[in-house]
Amino acid sequence: MDRGDVLAGSAFTAVLRSAVGFVLVLIGVGWATLGYLEQNLVAALGDDVRARWDIIASDHAAVGPDHVAAMIENVHPLYAADNRALAIFDSADRRVAGNLRAPPAGDGLQVGPLDHATPAKAGTRNDYVYYSGDLGGRRLIVGQRLDLVHQMRVFVLRTLAITGFSVVLLMLTFGYFLSRQSLERLREIETALDRAAEGDIAARIPETGGNMQIDRVARHMNRHLDRLARLMTTTRDTAAAVAHDLKSPLARAYLTLGRARDRLDAGQDPRREIEDTQGELGQMRAMFDTYLQLARIEAGTDEARLPPVDLGGVLDDLAETYALVAEDAGQSLLYRRDRAVPCEIEGDTAMLQQMIMNLLQNAVTHGGAGNRIALSLERDEDRVRLRVADTGPGIPEAARAAVFEPFRRLDPSRSTPGSGLGLALIRAIAERHGATIGLSDNAPGLRVEVVFPARR
Repeated sequence: MDRGDVLAGSAFTAVLRSAVGFVLVLIGVGWATLGYLEQNLVAALGDDVRARWDIIASDHAAVGPDHVAAMIENVHPLYAADNRALAIFDSADRRVAGNLRAPPAGDGLQVGPLDHATPAKAGTRNDYVYYSGDLGGRRLIVGQRLDLVHQMRVFVLRTLAITGFSVVLLMLTFGYFLSRQSLERLREIETALDRAAEGDIAARIPETGGNMQIDRVARHMNRHLDRLARLMTTTRDTAAAVAHDLKSPLARAYLTLGRARDRLDAGQDPRREIEDTQGELGQMRAMFDTYLQLARIEAGTDEARLPPVDLGGVLDDLAETYALVAEDAGQSLLYRRDRAVPCEIEGDTAMLQQMIMNLLQNAVTHGGAGNRIALSLERDEDRVRLRVADTGPGIPEAARAAVFEPFRRLDPSRSTPGSGLGLALIRAIAERHGATIGLSDNAPGLRVEVVFPARR
């Protein structure tokens, strides 16, 4: 895998930007923290220096200047190191005692360099916090070099640098790993799409079960590939099924027209043969109309929001009509629903009528004499359930998933009437309404359940 592609990946780029932002924030926070610590440490050292100056001033008032000068002369060898300053000067700025060669300019608490008698070590800054004030005509200077401040500054800067480097290195390593992982997933997606473009309808993007954005995209694309594969398979099967289903009616229409011509030649009335031909052509037209309707629904060309529909009202009218149809076929239809419970969904009334009519007509057509059809509608929380059950021969469990495919019939010889589009159209209408459809055993017979999302 090309490292340049990994480094150019969106994941690594995003982490790199985050790392730059982290460094900028770290610099800002570190600078503010360092300034705060230095300010407080210098203030604490200043308080200590002023306290020592006040102690010496108290001794000066109590025992006199000569005693203080002698004390400083005796003490300053202990200050031989150049990190402390203690000295007293006369009015002519001549040193009386101490370890400073010359007095600083100005009085009060100050921060700055001092002329220390002990030379500063190499690499050591000559910065002191000191207090200078008048003491009976003399000037007393007490100071402390800012070694602690400089050491603290070095420690803080070093800590910030090590922390920043470690965190940025960890972030970039993690970003590289994420970018590499994302690139691998993108390569898998690219490979699957290339295979699909070449006609491999079984090509799918490997799913890892993760919940990252690219995993959700992969699952979404697989659903589209599933739908594309189903459409391609349906198209291929449709061509074969249409050719097979048209062969017989076309042959019958051809023969019937031949007989009509013979009757014309014989001076006889060919009206019956022409009507038979029209019937055959009408069946073919109905099959094509159904297939075109199925294709339009599956293509999803109309994605507009569906209006509210009272499914109970639609069902009431159709139940009354098909109760008579079932009675004429020597069957019975029992309709049940709680009219006090609203069963409103978002849907297309014409499509819903077509779906329910197909379900009821299938039950009547395949149920046989004595068949008992049960039609019910109920609401279950945020779902509306439509059930159609019969006591006919039913559908074997192994064949239930396949019967929703267009032109699929239980009769492999395709000798029974029908086009095999009824259940395919029912499923397409259900999916257009966001519903699920399932087949189950009614013992005996078949139960069809369509579950719609209820309108809120």
